[in-house]
Amino acid sequence: MKKILFLLSIIGYTTLAAQNGFEIRGEIRNTKPNMLVFLMNGTDGKTIATDTVRDGKFVLKGIIAEPDIFQLGFVGYKEALDVFLFHDTVSIIGDFNILSAATITGSTVETDYQQFKSTFNPIRERLNYLVQQINPEKNRIKRDSLIVLYEQAKGTVLQEATKFSQTKPASPVSSFVLFAISPLLNGTEDLEKRYNALEATAKRGTFAKMIEQTIAEANINKIGTEALLFSQKDTIGKLVSLQSFRGKYVLIDFWASWCGPCRAENPNLVDAYKKFSTKNFTILGVSLDDNKASWMNAIRKDKLNWTQVSDLQSWNNKVAQLYKIQSIPANYLLDPSGKIIAKDLRGPELQVKLKELLQ
Repeated sequence: MKKILFLLSIIGYTTLAAQNGFEIRGEIRNTKPNMLVFLMNGTDGKTIATDTVRDGKFVLKGIIAEPDIFQLGFVGYKEALDVFLFHDTVSIIGDFNILSAATITGSTVETDYQQFKSTFNPIRERLNYLVQQINPEKNRIKRDSLIVLYEQAKGTVLQEATKFSQTKPASPVSSFVLFAISPLLNGTEDLEKRYNALEATAKRGTFAKMIEQTIAEANINKIGTEALLFSQKDTIGKLVSLQSFRGKYVLIDFWASWCGPCRAENPNLVDAYKKFSTKNFTILGVSLDDNKASWMNAIRKDKLNWTQVSDLQSWNNKVAQLYKIQSIPANYLLDPSGKIIAKDLRGPELQVKLKELLQ
């Protein structure tokens, strides 16, 4: 059984744009004279506001574009305080010796953030503890028992996260919550469903952007979507575009001369091409080779009598990167409009699909 890996961490992220302002008024006991306090962008580490602490008091002002988590710290000291901030006037009162216990008021998103952390953090610590116990455990019975406890704790996290996002669909903290639990969800579709249930005001800030990017990347070349267009040179250096295949069923086949499974699959492609090339079907091969001679020899030997393209950059092939190819052979079947209707058809599966479409 593979080791269970789990990581949920609270990280600070910010964006900065000249749109709206914030103000933080702090009163921290036991600070040293003339300490420098700062508010930091957690993404790039840039300081966006500073002040000198006088008699334990300070004021930080600045401009932010969207709600996010910021880190408030003191120069020369490692400990920092996370603050979920938007267009707020915030009060922070506490003791420098126990900074994490400081009271933060005046920010609705910070209140939401603290509410979730109070529920989530103990369970997260429980999960991390169980992972530390599971990974080295050799006794199968003990390991299975620990996994049961892990799954129970995981279920509690999902339950609390679901409750939070459902009761606070307008809060930007709900996007943070979904981002934090995304490794535990049942794939990107689950994440997308939960994210779509949020209101527009919750879909702001870095966490929302990262969720949207994750969803967008997962939907690239998904069945039912239009295949991404590309152009690449063929064996004689002529630029070939996917667009030029519109009007036909086309199989985009990712392969390479050095790929054993690809070469083993080629006879199936040859057979399908012979049977259906006269019925509005063709194949466009995209090779991940880096040696032209090897590529050409494989084409001749395997009798691949259809269009072949490659930039001879191996795994750095631009089309393979565009299509996020992680292993080969891989293929996409497109209808005449350029829409993906199937993928990774192997052996007789391709001919069965083509018979369904063309006979």
